[in-house]
Amino acid sequence: MSKNIREQLSLWLENNLINQETFDNILEFEKNDQKNSTYKSRIAKTITLVGGLFVLSGLLGTLPLIWDNLAYWAQLLFLGIVTVFLNFAGSYSEKSKDNKIFIFNSTERVSSVLYFGSLVSFVAFLIFAFNITNSQNITDLTEENLFLVISLTAMFYTTFLYFKTKFILQHGALFLNTAFVFGSLGNLLFPNLEIWAFGLFLISLSIIWGLATNSDMLQPYWLGSLIASGVFLIGLAIFVEDLLRISQIINIAILVIASTFIIWISIQISEQPVFLVGSFSLLINLPRLISAILPDNIWPPLILFLIGGVLVSLGLYLNSIRSNLGFNKGE
Repeated sequence: MSKNIREQLSLWLENNLINQETFDNILEFEKNDQKNSTYKSRIAKTITLVGGLFVLSGLLGTLPLIWDNLAYWAQLLFLGIVTVFLNFAGSYSEKSKDNKIFIFNSTERVSSVLYFGSLVSFVAFLIFAFNITNSQNITDLTEENLFLVISLTAMFYTTFLYFKTKFILQHGALFLNTAFVFGSLGNLLFPNLEIWAFGLFLISLSIIWGLATNSDMLQPYWLGSLIASGVFLIGLAIFVEDLLRISQIINIAILVIASTFIIWISIQISEQPVFLVGSFSLLINLPRLISAILPDNIWPPLILFLIGGVLVSLGLYLNSIRSNLGFNKGE
């Protein structure tokens, strides 16, 4: 029962327009009717989903057998229909009021998967479309130009889907598409770039993504922070390993410092995924640093053990101080 109807019934009861028994009977009726409606709705959605799985299974089994015999225009038409259908299905699922649909925990996840599928089919549609125009001499695009045009075109659809939903998969797709666009543009303008330049590109993109996430332009916040921190460390590793060849110890030390910095950032913003990224990087690079300083020695694992013990003791001590000072949870 909606809140407005319940408030109206309460108002009638207070003004003696209905008695308590009638009020209770109406509430019981609406409660049972809502249960029946929800049950029927879930049955309908489950039947639809199972039927869709059968359709998909039959399509995947049949399509490879007839795909090569289809004309280009038929393949293109098929991909266009699939894109529109998946987008429509995503919109329908998004409007559903059920919190759970069959094997999915939420309608949001269903919609996110369907929208992502529509993006994949749309990219395939673009590839086929430009292959047709190139083969018919309507366009004469090189492979680099073709990649850039497809990335830019797909970017419009990806951006539309993200700002429409702001779901997890759409956020990830937006990042990948952005990387493809700028990567293809850089490859077109600077075809002979060194490997370290790719690392610098990832570092720059991660910083921009982190700033955009911090300004609430990108949601969910945890995913934007996770992408920014992970890509930053990957880009830094590529940049350092390829460009800074002064000393292996210095290279690894930079990565250790960066990992520690990411862990510190994760504590400041209270994001566990970012903490895991920094910790994983530190777990990889700290043993490398100790082994580089003390090669073929028993000290590296012992030093790691001692460092871990000190950190655990420090954490327990700080938590004890926090408890004794009477801080509440979340402060």
